[in-house]
Amino acid sequence: MKKFLSVRLLGDGEEKYLQQITKATESMTPSGMPKNIKISEVNSILNKAKKSNISDTVLCDMQWQAFDGYMTFLNDFGNGPRSYENKVYDHLDSYLLLLVETTDDEQELKNKLLDVENYLDSHNNMLNDHLYELFGEYTADYLYND
Repeated sequence: MKKFLSVRLLGDGEEKYLQQITKATESMTPSGMPKNIKISEVNSILNKAKKSNISDTVLCDMQWQAFDGYMTFLNDFGNGPRSYENKVYDHLDSYLLLLVETTDDEQELKNKLLDVENYLDSHNNMLNDHLYELFGEYTADYLYND
């Protein structure tokens, strides 16, 4: 019974970590007020997930969620702690690395990379030059060289 309730309330295995990272990276309270993202909490969730040997696909999704959380905060509120800018870069780097390493189908990879490019275009802010430089490092072999 205890296991059933734990799975029901917290999710099972990988889903639990996705739920935790989503909640930790929300940049607004339910009432619409800004909420700082606790970097230590996000790092703790990612470290626990890695230690639990979750799949690379789920870890990739978690990195994207972390990236999106920090990016959304900066985009919605215009700025934030300098550490958020570093985290945006770090999580995008981790996401792209995992994406390239774990996506076997080349067309699927191209589609996902184009989705990232579209996301960056729609979240145009002060970090874009730096993020596009990083994005270019990963995409040079997959996009635009046909």
